[in-house]
Amino acid sequence: MELNGICTSCGSPGKMYTCNLCGNIVCGNCYNLYKGICQSCEKVKTGETIKTLR
Repeated sequence: MELNGICTSCGSPGKMYTCNLCGNIVCGNCYNLYKGICQSCEKVKTGETIKTLR
């Protein structure tokens, strides 16, 4: 099944993927197909970004 829509990360239209960690719907440019996660989650996993919950 192919899902078409607008990327929640960059706003581009086209074929979408669902991140296995956060559930965001993102385009192929914002999705790591091999890891199954979006760029935002990939940055968090590699320590490039620190998320805080308040």
